[in-house]
This record gives sequence, structure tokens and C-alpha cells, in this order.
Amino acid sequence: MFRQLILPAAVVVIALAGIGAFLVNTEKSNNAIAEKKATSPSLAELQPELVLNEREQQLNDINLILASRVPDLISGNAQQIQREATPWLDPALDDIYQQLENLKLSIRFPYDEETFAIWVGNPYKVVEGKKVYQHSEVLKKAVPLINQIPFPVRIWFYGTRDQSNPELGECIESLADITNLGGIKFSYCRINERGCAALRTLPNLTNLEILRSSLNDAGFNQIVQNKKLRRLHTTFGTQKISSKTVEKVTELPELENLKLIVSLDPQSAASFWKKLAACKNLVDLEVDCGSVTRKIMVDFLKKGDHKKLQKWKIYGVFPRKELANALAMAPNLEELHFPSGSLSDTSYLLEQLSKHHPHMKSLSIGWSGGENFLKGDEARTAFSQLARFPHLETFFVPILLPDPEALQPLTRLRYLESFYCKNLNLNQATLLELAQMPSLRKLTVDSLEFGQEAGHLLPWLSKVKQIEINNPTTLTDKRLSLLATMPRLTELKWCDIGIKEPIPLTDTARSRFQYINFNVCEK
Repeated sequence: MFRQLILPAAVVVIALAGIGAFLVNTEKSNNAIAEKKATSPSLAELQPELVLNEREQQLNDINLILASRVPDLISGNAQQIQREATPWLDPALDDIYQQLENLKLSIRFPYDEETFAIWVGNPYKVVEGKKVYQHSEVLKKAVPLINQIPFPVRIWFYGTRDQSNPELGECIESLADITNLGGIKFSYCRINERGCAALRTLPNLTNLEILRSSLNDAGFNQIVQNKKLRRLHTTFGTQKISSKTVEKVTELPELENLKLIVSLDPQSAASFWKKLAACKNLVDLEVDCGSVTRKIMVDFLKKGDHKKLQKWKIYGVFPRKELANALAMAPNLEELHFPSGSLSDTSYLLEQLSKHHPHMKSLSIGWSGGENFLKGDEARTAFSQLARFPHLETFFVPILLPDPEALQPLTRLRYLESFYCKNLNLNQATLLELAQMPSLRKLTVDSLEFGQEAGHLLPWLSKVKQIEINNPTTLTDKRLSLLATMPRLTELKWCDIGIKEPIPLTDTARSRFQYINFNVCEK
């Protein structure tokens, strides 16, 4: 039975390898061939023994990659294209989208963590030489069209950075007639008392996000009286909000997703966390309300029911032993983000997480730089511990890569999409390890150190879309031609501020690969 499965799978892999390496697409293939003719010596110029040795090494590399990917082929995971449900791309909706845009609204398709949204900027008409804003008029006309869209729609108000746009009140009231309201988001807006009162009473509002917008104590006090809220994201910055008002957040009975950035004194912050512990429905949590201690975090975990908690971003404290142990009280954690800590604390945290949180998908540990990295055997142990999370998709951990072979445990992670460790350079040895990670989509590397000898490995990074290069002076025309053999590469990102040496990549080489976005930080 196993042979019946393995043979067809191997045939599929070999076929795909050939397609990935030589027939990515017509444009890329022609570019690669032209580059090879221009830069590669003919076989007659090489010694036969060297040619045979090189081909043997390439076959050994490919066999190793095949062996690592066969389990995914048998289970149908590696080569099966997973198409996300995209109901917003239904051509039947194009006419509705056009009518909405005719009303001076915009369609925002999902990207990153954003969901489908109708984007409300500052629609206006000119009357006697003056701008007259039309938020309410436009939204009232748009509601019947929005109700024809067969999935939840978020309304995204986007004002002006100087907040010279009008206050939003009447137009928010008109959202009550939207039957499929998926949420409301405000960016750089002014929300007056009438608007806050409307947010308190909107019948279908469960998802609210208010960022960089004027919102005072009285307004927020009204908003948190909407007991249907399940997702609430608010950022107050330095604006003062009373602790009594902030604590009303903990009284929302359906609250699942909370992001709250507000400045409270230490005593008020401790009181808030104590009451937040009683919120047993929390799934996604990000709170920065001022200075807190590890004991406050430990009490939060021990004195509440947090079995539903999956995502947690912690500010201000790194989990030393007691807090690292207490994380077991939230057994279903999948995403964790911490500030930096000592090397010994980092090692202990990874050990505890690998024991108690097998479902971890994302782990991020910030650090201040310098020499505060796990090195040598500690780094190898950390990679082995990370490999114990079979569902891990991304991690950002202070590890200094001791050698390419230390990456080997990560090749067992079938869902790993991106990771960062210091001193990761793209050379033949690291490419061989990376090629065994079938789900990689983004790479952050220090420098590019490969040549033609590694060209057969690059197409195996078949899902990588973006490469960020810390040292762009290693990006040459020849290396760009080799990178272009990667089937889905569409972005090269770097920052050349402070770079003393010129970047050797020519404009001519860039123009050959116009489908690649060269994302340079200061441009």
C-alpha cells in the first residue's frame, strides 16, 4: 500500500521539480536562459570530472528535498493548492462595486489582517467655491447597495491626519440600516457626542476599532455601554481616560477580542487587570495600560478561566520562571508576543512552551539588540524546541545561527511561513535547508552569498514571495537573475540608508524583471 502511494507521489514531485526549475513561466525562463548564455562557460570549457561531480551533488540535493516533501504529497498537503474563499471577487458584484464608487466610496479588498471594507474618505461637493462634506448623504444612498452584498461588510471611516474633517454623527446613525454590518473602523476621525450615542445603540455592531481618532472620556463611556461588542480595539495614546471608564470594558459580557492602549497609573492598571481576569470569553488580548508587574500577570492567569485564550501580546514584562509556568493556565494559546528578556529566561520559556502549548502558531520575542542572542549549543537547542510546535507558522526569536545545519530541525515544520534569526545568509548550505521548508513565504536574511552553483536550489523555494535583505550591497545583477527563477518571488526589500558601499544592482537588471517590486526604505 505504501509503495502504491509513494511512487505516484515521487513522480509528481519530480515533474514539479522540473517545472519549477525550468518552466516557471515563459518570461522567467527566457531571462534565465539569456543570463546563462551571457555568463556561464560552455561544458566543453569545464573538466568532465567537475561537471559530473556538480551534477551528482545537484541530484543528491534534489533527492534530499524530495524525501523531505514526500510525506506532504501522500497526505495531499504540499502540492495541493489551497484556495481561500473569496466571495468578494464574484463578477456578479462588479456592478454594485461600481455604483458604490460612483458615490465616492471605495472598495477595500482584504489584505494582511484587514477584512473586506467599504472605505469612506471625505466625500464632498463644491458649493459657491467651498467644500461641503457629504458623509451622511452618501452613506444613506449606499445602504441599499451594501445590503445586496452577500457577506459581512465593514465600514471604514478615514479622516485627515490633522483631523480637519467634519465630526461624524448623523452618518453613523445611518449605519443602523445595514443588515450585514461586519464592523466599523475609524482612522483619524472626529467622533462627536451624537456619533458616540449612535455607536452605543447600533443593533448590529459587534466589531469596533477606533485608532488615532479623537475620543474623550464621555464618548468612550457611551460606547462601552453597547453590550453586544465582541471585538474592541481602541488606542488613546497620551489622552487621559478615567480608570472607572476603562474598567467598564471588563463588563462587556460577549467580549472576545480586546486591544486597548491607554495610560493608567500603576494602581489603576493593577485594578484593571484584576477585573479583566473575570472575562472568560477572551480569545485575542493585547493590553498596554501602564506599568505592571509579573505578579499581576500571574494573578491574571491563575484567578481566571482562560481556556479560550489563543492570542496574547504582553507589554512591559518578560515571563521569568513563575510567569512562564503560569502560562500553562491558558492551554490553548496559539500566538504569543513578549518583550525581550535574559538568555536564561528565553531558554526556560521555550522549554515550557514546547511542553504545554503544542498548538503554537506564532511566537515573537523582541529584544534590544547588541549581543543578547542565543548562540552555539543554546541556539541549536532553541531550534530543536521550536521544532516541537508542529503547527508553527512564524517566529521571531533572538537566535544567532551557529551554522546552516542548525536549521535542520525546522525542516520538520510543514507550515512554517516566515522566521527570523540573526546571521542567516543565503548560500548553498542554507538554501539546501530552506528548500526543505515547503510553506516558506517570506525570508529575512543578512546577505546573499550564493552563485551559479546554488541555482538548482532556488526554484524549490516555490512559495517565497518576499525576501528582505539587511545587507543590500550583496545584491548583484547575476544574483537577481538567479532569484528570478523562484516561481512566486514578487518583492525584494531593503534599506540603503547609511550604506557606505554602492549597491551593485544596475537599472538594466531591474528593468528585466518588472514583476519584482524593489521596495527600498527611503523611496
